[in-house]
Formats: sequence, structure tokens, C-alpha cells
Amino acid sequence: MRTGLLALTTIALVTQAPAAFASVLSWQALRQGDSGRDVYTLQYLLRESGQPVDLDGIFGSSTNTAVRNFQAARSLTVDGIVGGNTWEALIKTVRQGDNNNAVRAVQDQLRAGYGYSSVTVDGIFGAGTNTAVRDFQTKRELGADGIVGLNTWHALVTGTSTPTTGTTASLATQILNSSRIALGTSSSTTGGSPRQNIIDTSNGLVTKRGCNGNANCGLTTTLKRSMLEGALKMANAGNSYHITSLAGGVHSTNSDHYAGLAIDIGIWNGTSLSTPNSAHTAARNACIAAGSDPSQTFNAYNDSSGRHNNHVHCAWN
Repeated sequence: MRTGLLALTTIALVTQAPAAFASVLSWQALRQGDSGRDVYTLQYLLRESGQPVDLDGIFGSSTNTAVRNFQAARSLTVDGIVGGNTWEALIKTVRQGDNNNAVRAVQDQLRAGYGYSSVTVDGIFGAGTNTAVRDFQTKRELGADGIVGLNTWHALVTGTSTPTTGTTASLATQILNSSRIALGTSSSTTGGSPRQNIIDTSNGLVTKRGCNGNANCGLTTTLKRSMLEGALKMANAGNSYHITSLAGGVHSTNSDHYAGLAIDIGIWNGTSLSTPNSAHTAARNACIAAGSDPSQTFNAYNDSSGRHNNHVHCAWN
């Protein structure tokens, strides 16, 4: 997949990505009402394209107008939603020596989104920014050439490499860096919180699993590639969610959680799953679309046991 995208990245080195181009990557869709780091990125890129817009990280009316004007100018669907085609039309490849708002967008992501505190958001692509970009590319298994083209932009915005492949450790690192995936920090099992499970996996370690009765407490497991890839696919499709359980916690004796194959979702796109609502179905459908086994993907509407009436349980093979 990465090789097949080389031609697309080469095109972007000349100017901005062509508007007629149909995106083959999964981007986080932004729309009015959203806020956060990626909205800042959007606003910087809109400014670079010549659209006047407030720089506040809030997708309000002025940003909505700027997006629609940009879409109209590029012959894109004018809907105010920043999906793959709009993102890739906005993207401008930058490298050392450049000085513009697209560079500011890169620097802001690196500094505020990924912790590169030595990077200054000044729009000047100097040696410090070049070093940070190359380090970012290396950690995400991209070509470390210091050029922020299509794949590096995608990794900056979505928090993951393209495609979602690699070692389980690198997949776990991508989950840790994703702004779309919140990881619970508590568990009935010491060291078994979702966040600690992912941290341990990112460091190449086994994870602490939960137990069903004293007989099988204190065991470990490994988080499986299929589950990690599925979790990233849901985030890359533009969804934000909170994982309440991975391998830790108390589940049935032969639970897929203990095999490192399952996740429990407690919040889906800002909606709590503590009571039955339509977000249960939306989350379940997204899990299945990301490869979760339909027969092992439960919510309040289809699990008669009642064990999953306050979250969605998704399990991969």
C-alpha cells in the first residue's frame, strides 16, 4: 500500500493535491461543532489556501464558510465537511526552507499534538523542524526524508501511519498517539487498565490480564494484531471513542478479553453508552466494519444476557 501511494506523494511535492483526486486513505472527518488540534491544522491550511478564517481551534461559522468556499473553488462537494478529498486538496507539501501557514500547521501538530517541545510554531521550516519531522517519520515507519507529503500529513492528522500495519508494538504506539482513542486508566486488575495494556504492548511486553475467580488471576497475555488494527481502523474512519476494558478486568472464564482479542467501548463519538441509545448500534456497526466478529460484537439491543448493556463489546478473531 505504501509503495502504491508513492506517485500520489510525488504529485503533491509540486503543489497542492489535485481536487479531482478520490482519496484512498481514511481521514478524520471534521465538521461544524468540532474542536481541537486537527481544527487548528485545518484553519492553518485554509489560511494557506487564501481563505480568511479565525485561528481558534473551533470549527465555528467562519471556518464552515471558509471550508465551503474552498470546496467550491476546488470543484469539490460543497457540504462543509472536511473528509478525505477536502483534506487532500488542502494539503501542501512542505520541506526545509519553506515559510508559510502549512509549515505552521506541521509545527503545531508536532509541538502540541506529539510533544516536540523544541519546535517553534513560527512558519519557518528550519533545522529544528526538519529534525522533528524526521524523528516523527522514523517512529511511524515512514520514509524519514524530512519532507511532509501526503503520508506524513496523514500520520500527523490521524495519529497513525498509513496503512495500519507493522509490529504489534508499533500499532500500540499508534493507538497511544491517536487523538481519537481514549484509554481508560482504571481496572479491577492491578496493571490491567486499557492504557497500561497498550503502553506495555508498545514496549514489546506482555500485558496483565484480568481474572474470573482466584484460580486464574495473575496471568498475562498479548494484545493481538487483528484487534489493534481494528481499533485503529475505527479511529481512522473518523470516530472518537473511549475504551473501558482490554485484557484486564473481570469477564467470563473464556473471554476474548483474556486472549487479547476484545475491547469494551463506553463512550462513542461523545455519547455515553451507560444507557441504551442509538450510539450502541453505531459503535457495533463500526466494530464489524473494522473486522470484529459479528457473533461476538454485543450491545444493549442484541445481547440477551444483559452483560453488555452499558457498553459495546467487540472481539476479533
